[in-house]
Amino acid sequence: MSDLLKIRHYGAFGVFLGNDEGIALGAKHQALLALLSTAEGGVRTRVFLESTLWSLAQPEQAKASLRTALSTLRRHLGAEASALITANRERVILDVSQVEITGGPDNGAFMEGFDLPHEKAFYEWLSAAREARGPSPARQAAPEAPSRGRAARAGLRPVITVLPFVHRAPGGASNPLGSIVAEELSRVLSRSEAFSVTSYLASRQFDPLETTPAEVAAIAGGSYLVSGTVFVNGQNFLAHVDLHDAERERVIWSREYEGPLNELMTGSSDPLGEIARQIGQTAVGEAVRQTRFKPLANLESHTLLMAAIALMQDMRAEQFQSAYDLLSMLQERETSHPLALTWMGFWHVMRVQKGLSQDRQADTEAASQLAASALNADPAFSLAHTLKGMIASHLLCRFDQAEECYDMALKDNPNEALALLLKGAMKAFQNAPEEAVHYTDAARKLAPLGPQAYYFDALAATAHLTAGHYRRAIALANRSLQANAGYPSTLRTKAIALEMCGREAEARDVVKELMSVAPEFTLRRYRREHPAAVMPVGRDWARALRAAGVPE
Repeated sequence: MSDLLKIRHYGAFGVFLGNDEGIALGAKHQALLALLSTAEGGVRTRVFLESTLWSLAQPEQAKASLRTALSTLRRHLGAEASALITANRERVILDVSQVEITGGPDNGAFMEGFDLPHEKAFYEWLSAAREARGPSPARQAAPEAPSRGRAARAGLRPVITVLPFVHRAPGGASNPLGSIVAEELSRVLSRSEAFSVTSYLASRQFDPLETTPAEVAAIAGGSYLVSGTVFVNGQNFLAHVDLHDAERERVIWSREYEGPLNELMTGSSDPLGEIARQIGQTAVGEAVRQTRFKPLANLESHTLLMAAIALMQDMRAEQFQSAYDLLSMLQERETSHPLALTWMGFWHVMRVQKGLSQDRQADTEAASQLAASALNADPAFSLAHTLKGMIASHLLCRFDQAEECYDMALKDNPNEALALLLKGAMKAFQNAPEEAVHYTDAARKLAPLGPQAYYFDALAATAHLTAGHYRRAIALANRSLQANAGYPSTLRTKAIALEMCGREAEARDVVKELMSVAPEFTLRRYRREHPAAVMPVGRDWARALRAAGVPE
């Protein structure tokens, strides 16, 4: 009997049917097949797969995610090939006797270029597998080149360099505290998609007492420089932080932060998170400020983009329209650039979500055309696939199509936070609470630190609402509303969570806020437009909104 499935381990990982027809799979499904096809006899325990591929999830969430991944993988493989994968309560088995492993080290490194950055356990397995197999003879001397799409995107983001902090200790005693603060801050900042962060190993070459901001900018290419001093105050650390405009050699702000030393040592310091948040807000605020005071024709493209993204979050119609104007200018400067096309597409989707659209169908069609144009320019652009998925799930209620788009986005960039977030929201609409929480929680770990943070909190609140975690949903909604008090979706989620946990009076107060910012909102409109409205969970939410005072 001929092999039903072919798997290419070396070079670009690939999966093919026996007739050599390629099978498009998301990154998680590829990783799952890699783990199975490299196991002795094709056998892996469920516990191993769950802990390796869903290390961020709670045990029950990981179990549910594996079940869903196996079901989806079988569907992609088709009737015959899917029979090669069997599972029981303890193990998952791939019939390797019917699988041909094609190619070899001459084709490249083992799973060349593949990674799941937010899954540490899989990264450790992949690193060990690559080391065991050794470098590719054909390519061991050639460094891996970044993809065209990623290189272009990296060039559009400002660079932040964090210098080692100066530790002021009594008697000048040597202590690594300053280096620890700078290293941890670099890690927190690197979670943002709004800018790039210089590797801390590279930034250690600069002497914070001798180096000027311009010198750092010239060597590291940094737009912003973070420096500071740190002191020990009992059981706390006290940090004085300076944010510099590296190119213009000016201090943008100097602030003081204090927090427990033990939290700093465990990587869970709230003050460092606050520092990173304020740096992110400043970077975006600087972009908005420059659009007001400099001739637009001379602005760098990134400045236009970041200003537009910031203004898109505003609930005021005139500010939101200003984002459209800036994106139009960006498109004139960067003709057919996928980033400009994609964010203009997001603008049309958000106009519908904010209740500002006068023609839902026209905005849907415009967003779809922009997504298609962006993918024509760069077929692997993960953010454009994310936009396409958002249109399918949030505007067209085509969840099957949306999932394929999100998987394509994550295949190109497993670190695409917005794709993880929107996939989680889609799972919430489909009443798959474990997956919804898993994806949105993973997205929040990668979430932008700037103006989009409220949106990540809002959709994570929806996921926890689906799971019945009402306290958590309310806490996330409150956090979202602190950053963007008038966002209707967050107010709806908070009202539903309050009503469902028996806090009816508070739910009615929230509905009053909702109706003040979205007076046209009704249950009839909710049932007509909300992606979850036709699902059982959506009907439960509609009943909660009615009980809290939303008019029919």
